[in-house]
Amino acid sequence: MGLINSITEFLAKLFQWWFLVMPWEQAIFIRKGSKVKLLGAGLYFKIPFIDSIYIQTTRTRMVDVPVQTISTKDGQTITIKSVIGYSIQDVMKLYNTLYHPEMTLVSMAMGFIGEFIRKNDAVDVTPQSAEEFVVSKIDPSSFGLTGMTIKITTFAAVRTFRLIQDNSGLYESLNMNPQK
Repeated sequence: MGLINSITEFLAKLFQWWFLVMPWEQAIFIRKGSKVKLLGAGLYFKIPFIDSIYIQTTRTRMVDVPVQTISTKDGQTITIKSVIGYSIQDVMKLYNTLYHPEMTLVSMAMGFIGEFIRKNDAVDVTPQSAEEFVVSKIDPSSFGLTGMTIKITTFAAVRTFRLIQDNSGLYESLNMNPQK
């Protein structure tokens, strides 16, 4: 029964002649693959199979940046995790400049955080200075974004230990010789 309902909903949506853009959204309307128009909030009509609509919320989004462990200029190790916040100001500009906005912003932020930490000594690296450096390097308006922030959520100067595994001890304890 669920499958029949899913098929019915899909067909109803496929042949739908209207769409709604909410006040907190923007939409890109494309007719026959060439005529492109930016739409704000409202009720609009479309021709099925001829028109394509891409709707995006313009509300603030938060994206986690994975943990990074980076060595400073003086050899100290910093472990850092952050969060990026942004809002979409211009959906058309966003679609024309970035493929995956979240992945792109995370990659850019990680690169700039790494650059900042690698170029400075540990005493000069603080969460605030790292945040300011990243924000100064990324121009959100060039991507149709606004209100971009980066917040460091975890910051620690830690000592790292690397375990080097050598299989020779394993072979000796089992009285075996590795085949070369």
